[in-house]
Amino acid sequence: MQATRDKREIILAAAVDVFLNYGFRKTSMDDIARAAGMSRPALYQVFRNKTEIFRATSMNLLELKVHEVRAAFRSDKPFRERLFDSLDRSFLALHRQILETPHGSELIDVNEDVACDIKMRYCDQMVDALAEGISDAARSGEIALEPLGVDARAAATIIMQAMEGIKAKCMRGEPADDDVRNMVTFVAGALTAGKPAD
Repeated sequence: MQATRDKREIILAAAVDVFLNYGFRKTSMDDIARAAGMSRPALYQVFRNKTEIFRATSMNLLELKVHEVRAAFRSDKPFRERLFDSLDRSFLALHRQILETPHGSELIDVNEDVACDIKMRYCDQMVDALAEGISDAARSGEIALEPLGVDARAAATIIMQAMEGIKAKCMRGEPADDDVRNMVTFVAGALTAGKPAD
């Protein structure tokens, strides 16, 4: 079982590079097998086809990005910086990595087609991770949710909806860092405005 899991991880790591270099349509199972250092029959023992591999790479990558959000909120930086770092390390870094490749737009389109359910799960997990960070900041007294009449999950959902809007700008190849920073400044300002004075 461990050997299969190790082989799976080798395949997925190799597949990310192959998809980024060749795009989804031009990538073959032979390309992935060669990059993973194995035969095509060995590859087929773990994955049925390249769509299954693409879905697995998408899931791995998105789970890593959710982990990045949680890691960013564990720092000692002020809330505003933690919130920006969480979005930079998850959303912006992911889009930079993908869109800087010649096949980035194609990969995002393919992800929408073959891994839409994974993306929806990712959005839910992102909301959960952001809500945890917001809840922790509220419990410590760094921010206040009550004056706004929202809970941490509602605030996290608003942030994710804003990020979905900003994604359109990224898809056009335009930098979105300033937009994310402005949104974070706005949200953090609203969440700290009702905080009692020390």
